[in-house]
Amino acid sequence: MKIDLEALTISELAALIDQAHDLIARKQKDAVTSARAEVQKIASEVGMSVEELLGLQSGKGAKKAPKEKKPVAIKYRNPKDHTQTWSGRGKSPRWLQEILNQGGSLDNFLIK
Repeated sequence: MKIDLEALTISELAALIDQAHDLIARKQKDAVTSARAEVQKIASEVGMSVEELLGLQSGKGAKKAPKEKKPVAIKYRNPKDHTQTWSGRGKSPRWLQEILNQGGSLDNFLIK
């Protein structure tokens, strides 16, 4: 069925758009309902709840949530600019590398 859109009035086009939006919403809801039923069926076939299957709950086959990473304590600070710090991990910052290249000691920047 092909609609001649050119022949429709503005109000008829607006009504058609509203009908299309309603139909889209209904089809999306039906798709979600169908997908939910399918997931529940799969979960029951493997002997798990949906939450366990999706890793949302601890239990047989459930994934553990990753541990929260805690920030690393600051070990070194630039005496000229206290906002510049370094934890001692990874590549040393440019400000520190420049001082070390000039013969400075890392111990001079250690926070005590």
